[in-house]
Amino acid sequence: PLVRNCSCRGSSGFAHLSCIIKHAESEGRRVARADIDTTAALFAKAFEFCPNCKQQYQNDVIYELTRAAVEFTDREYKHVHCGYLLCHTLSNRLTVIDPKNNADDKTEGEESCAKILSIIEEMKRNEYLAQSWKELYVYFEAAAYGAVGSFYMRLDTEESLKNAKLYLEKARDVFRDMGDEMPMLMAEKKIASIESRISGEENLCVDTLQKIYAYLSRTIGETDPQTIGAGADVAEALCLSFHAIEGERLLSKLVELSRTTHGMEHECTKRIMSYLQRMKERIVITKDGQPFIALRYDDDGDSCIVKDPTVDDEKETKISASGIIAYLGTPVICEGLQQLTHFNGKIGDVRKVDLEEGKCQVHFEEAGLGHAEIKFSDLRIVFDLPPIGIGA
Repeated sequence: PLVRNCSCRGSSGFAHLSCIIKHAESEGRRVARADIDTTAALFAKAFEFCPNCKQQYQNDVIYELTRAAVEFTDREYKHVHCGYLLCHTLSNRLTVIDPKNNADDKTEGEESCAKILSIIEEMKRNEYLAQSWKELYVYFEAAAYGAVGSFYMRLDTEESLKNAKLYLEKARDVFRDMGDEMPMLMAEKKIASIESRISGEENLCVDTLQKIYAYLSRTIGETDPQTIGAGADVAEALCLSFHAIEGERLLSKLVELSRTTHGMEHECTKRIMSYLQRMKERIVITKDGQPFIALRYDDDGDSCIVKDPTVDDEKETKISASGIIAYLGTPVICEGLQQLTHFNGKIGDVRKVDLEEGKCQVHFEEAGLGHAEIKFSDLRIVFDLPPIGIGA
């Protein structure tokens, strides 16, 4: 059957999987004779990116193509001098398998990790390769440790997380010695996430995530799926730290970029649209602490339509608007302030809730306004963010 699963539109981009593999193998042979600094990336790219739209394949197509890349490399480039090619294709394969939910993928991944580490050691023992290791091959060593660490991280068991941390720290240290900031930041982000899982203490690493997103935007472009994914990581971290307005605005921008570049059916678009839908949920609590998702105001603002977040059905309930309190991270607008009147009409997100005092600490979006303690009765929920600079 014809397949596509890239960012091509209309009737373009369709091909037989076997034809895509043959083209990739031909391109792989061509680039294998090129300069080593670019060979591995271009070699793998032949199996992962559509030559028409230049975007990465997805889903079943990328799954089969990364498998074909490993088989091709293992078949035609067995010499130790070409070990970096097999390391690269094995590492890319590790990113698309599902070791946590698929036993065969788990077995394959563990075998691939062992093979990657074995190849690195064999290359380092080779007298000829060792002479130029730091100049030509050390990047592949660091990337190999990173790939192995990321695989074990996805297994998400106590033992695998410890292994993941070990290899990611090796990768980070080599990248740091090389002065390669981007992969070093990526490794640090993953190490922090592992430490959070092991300790149970959350570490959002917003600054690191923002640096990664900015770097990818500069180097591969803001519409690349990898960049959009990194931006979504920033938005999620912002939301979890109750900077909800900033996070939602960023994610809305990313949705539009992905929709116009890759289309509505692309996995990248569908994934971040799902994130945005969750991010737009407005969490409120009643004065006795019961949580709800607020949907909209009714009865000229005297009532609020809510639903129970613990139940999957779409049942809606109407409660008094005066009986709900905007919860942490919820966007709000000030109304009816008799003092601090300069905050009326200004929007911000809730960072603290003081039930005893009956106030929320609101951090305002407009530059220079800072934050203020506002009574519950002087706040209204903002369901749809207005354009920047325009009140709700």
